[in-house]
Amino acid sequence: MGASLPSTAVERGARWLQLPGGVFDAAGARHRDVWLRELTGADEELLTDRVFASGAQRASVLLARAIAKVEGIAAPIDEAFTAALSIGDRDALLLRLRQFEVGDHVHQVKRCGNPECGRKVDVDFLISELEVRTAEPLAPTLTLTLPRSDGSGELRLTLRLPTGADQEALAAAALPPAQANSLLLSRIVLDVDGRGPLSRAAAHALTLAQRNRIAEFLAQQAPGPDLAIDVACPYCAAPMAYDFDLVAFFLPSAR
Repeated sequence: MGASLPSTAVERGARWLQLPGGVFDAAGARHRDVWLRELTGADEELLTDRVFASGAQRASVLLARAIAKVEGIAAPIDEAFTAALSIGDRDALLLRLRQFEVGDHVHQVKRCGNPECGRKVDVDFLISELEVRTAEPLAPTLTLTLPRSDGSGELRLTLRLPTGADQEALAAAALPPAQANSLLLSRIVLDVDGRGPLSRAAAHALTLAQRNRIAEFLAQQAPGPDLAIDVACPYCAAPMAYDFDLVAFFLPSAR
């Protein structure tokens, strides 16, 4: 695995951490130092008793309650603020909260996907062993050029990283994967060749090669913890790689 979750200097206190990405203010300055308070019974009651539209919305509510301060940011830390955080920053915060409140060790039981095996397998890992990618430098928007499908030149895209608000919107839309990808692209591509945002129709018209290139670019640029867990079945040695579902694991399930 690799580097542990990023944190600021120890003398500042254990509940300070440094976001792998960061928050930009109106002047374009980047802020990364966050203080997380201890969760209480009131937080647990809210998360278990309130009905949420999705796990993403539940995460926004929890983070709005848990973040006590973002150094250099005067704006209130509310659900709109936490929904606007990048997915990688949200994942890093949820992982750190999980460490604080539950512990570093994670135990899960997964079933081997090999049809000739199918046995249950214990999976154990430490959150502190998960790699966390930081982005240096990071800007509020990113630029990507794509070859035009007709070979006549290049498209210049200005886009942003996906956020918790995007996760909430996709969950509410409940679309099949390909349509969800089109909706996401129409939300995060802010400009195409100076003509304005990418529409849903234009997202549909992008070639698979263009859509895959955007996805690859975002994966390369996006800061945050790597939640891909690579293990092998101890009984048949079949690979059992999977993405650790942090929200479903840490937060109470929807009712």
